[in-house]
Amino acid sequence: MLPTGDVSATEDVYPTEEETALYVALNRAQRSIYVAIDRTLKVKRLPPLRWYDVLWAIERAGDGGLRPFELEKSTIFEQSNLSRALRRMTGEGLIEVSVCPNDRRGKVLRITGKGRRVREAMWKIYGPLIHEHMSGLSEEHDPGETAAALTSLIEKQG
Repeated sequence: MLPTGDVSATEDVYPTEEETALYVALNRAQRSIYVAIDRTLKVKRLPPLRWYDVLWAIERAGDGGLRPFELEKSTIFEQSNLSRALRRMTGEGLIEVSVCPNDRRGKVLRITGKGRRVREAMWKIYGPLIHEHMSGLSEEHDPGETAAALTSLIEKQG
């Protein structure tokens, strides 16, 4: 069934062939690179790539930790998947969950020492693979400009 309700004023405006090709290429490239990196981490007996994003966001938050809703905004997870990953990561001793001092119903996530070590081990694999996969593109196109253009698309979505 087709969605109902408010329809954008641009409902009759369709993408150009180039826009469609770019959209498809972005999605295929992301999926291909993600799968390749995730597979390599698995071979090295490291956690899934999605865990890196979570560990890095929590580590960057510092000693104060991060609330789950804040984490959700800075990662690629949907809430249901994030909750499941957080339970598993807590069980593995990579993060700890405590009661938020300002909101007794809320939780605060903090990375553990083990979590930092695992994230660093993941980065030793992940970082060079990003370079390997992106270096060909960055030789032909300015990576900063490309990243800024893609980031502006995200920011326009709110």
